[in-house]
Amino acid sequence: MRGFFGEHKLLILSGIIIVAFFGFAFSQKSVSIPSSPEEATMFRTANTEGSMFKGPKDATTTIIQYSDFLCPSCSLFSTQVMPSIDENYIATDKVNFEFRPMAFIADGSVQAGMGGYCAVDQNKFWPYHDSIYKFVAYEVFNNGKDPKSDVILTASLVKNIAKSSGLDSQSFDTCLDSNKHLTDIQTATTTANQNGVTGTPYIMVDGEVYQGNMTLTAFEALVKAKL
Repeated sequence: MRGFFGEHKLLILSGIIIVAFFGFAFSQKSVSIPSSPEEATMFRTANTEGSMFKGPKDATTTIIQYSDFLCPSCSLFSTQVMPSIDENYIATDKVNFEFRPMAFIADGSVQAGMGGYCAVDQNKFWPYHDSIYKFVAYEVFNNGKDPKSDVILTASLVKNIAKSSGLDSQSFDTCLDSNKHLTDIQTATTTANQNGVTGTPYIMVDGEVYQGNMTLTAFEALVKAKL
């Protein structure tokens, strides 16, 4: 697994063309339960003290991304769009960003979602986040796998990806095997659904919602319009 992401970068990029024609946004087959006004406010406001937040707390523009680690379109957004946004807008203190995980596509979503919280325990969420999405993008767009019908992520694969991302494997494996963060990912998914998130990627820029596939050019234009 080590090294194949760089070798097949062009093939991963070609997946954008596939998405443009066929789409890979995922939806939940569930009914949203309205949240309270307080919860609705929190839903649209970044948690600047959160462990999946980065950027200046006082930035003029806030991006919130609800995402399933198994969602192909989410993998493209996270690997092809966000690095440029990170470099040009977050690192330059113009924008802040919060990632909010969900898990509803398959069991691998749950394993990867729990793994995200296990990575947080080691203060290494972002390396884990990047590696998981690169792996999913490769499996979908290079190997032709479909998260709805093919097994892409398992507990064992999640552990290997975490290890290759520099996490302490013993601590991570213990965390994942114990289901320590199962309630966390279940609650995050339920809370998102209650606030109207029934599919991913679901992205908010200063509270304005954008769903489905989005290219770097289109998203960068949205961000610039908010600055």
